[in-house]
Amino acid sequence: MPELDGRPYRLGMSKRNDDDDDDLGPWSEFGMALHALVEGGDAPVEPHTGLGDRPDLDGLPPVTHTGLGDAPSAGLGEALRDAGRYAAPKGYHNRVDADGDGHLDKATYAGDGHGGAEILVDLNGDGQPDFIGHDTDLDNRVDFAEYDKNHDGFFEKRMFDDNGDGLLDRTEWMHDS
Repeated sequence: MPELDGRPYRLGMSKRNDDDDDDLGPWSEFGMALHALVEGGDAPVEPHTGLGDRPDLDGLPPVTHTGLGDAPSAGLGEALRDAGRYAAPKGYHNRVDADGDGHLDKATYAGDGHGGAEILVDLNGDGQPDFIGHDTDLDNRVDFAEYDKNHDGFFEKRMFDDNGDGLLDRTEWMHDS
């Protein structure tokens, strides 16, 4: 058996792995040859794919930008803080009759960012709230509410619970309604 550095050497056995008797066959020799090329400075500097210099496969002009614009300036931490700030308060569940028909309406709850809750109701099924009730102190009573009565995306009136009994008893019209 041939010797290398005074130790037995088998074909296909890497010089670095001969202690653990790991035989990788011709791949070991290939790795050693590439290592010798790199150390000797004869290895190519840039890898080549064999396809040439950026082949044009689709006939379209090259993409120079993605068109998405700059990345958002807010970091993930800030976004998570905002999400937590506007999440519905834990365990909060209020029930309202937003349209006054005597039946409780399906509502979505959100935090208001100031320790209270918002109760959002879509009365006409268009995906936009037509009623937003505000429970500022989380006592399950609406303190004030905005209404989009004609479902055009603009809130025409705001009602207030002035005496804290849970009934909205004062109305203010908004936006020249």
